[in-house]
Amino acid sequence: NDDVVVNTSYGAVTASNENITLPAGDYTLIACSSGDDVPVAAFEQPVYGVSHPFTIVAGEVTEIEEPLVCTLLQCKVTVAYNDDFLAAVTGAGKTTVEVTAGSPLEYVLNANKTYDQSSGYFAVNGTTMTVNFKGHINGNEGVTMSKSFQGIAPKQWRQIKFIQKKNEQGQAT
Repeated sequence: NDDVVVNTSYGAVTASNENITLPAGDYTLIACSSGDDVPVAAFEQPVYGVSHPFTIVAGEVTEIEEPLVCTLLQCKVTVAYNDDFLAAVTGAGKTTVEVTAGSPLEYVLNANKTYDQSSGYFAVNGTTMTVNFKGHINGNEGVTMSKSFQGIAPKQWRQIKFIQKKNEQGQAT
């Protein structure tokens, strides 16, 4: 019924050296690397987990035989810039990444061409991610770029890299 029946840690279960007794019925085991809710958007806060349905039969001991593998419950995002792009940077800027409306993360690009290389972790509440850049490029203030990405899902690592594009005549664009 989606009610929490037992809430404990792996350490507590192994330390007690006892079985967990439950009434007969259908259950779902949920294991998670954090006791807190998955953050909507946060730097350097990955959360791993797994859920596994099982059934308790009256008078029998139920063991979950198969190994449970925890996987990333969020989408990981990193932002980088290639050397040609950084060469065109003439002031501070930032890249904003948003998966859940109203909960963006900002990756700062400093005027000295260093930038935030933190990993952002996003709860996946939809399938679209929006990336916006705003900064100083080639002496122009407030240059903006925007791109939306579809198919965002847990267990993904989206590596956003800004690359200065050149046309066939070698002119930067």
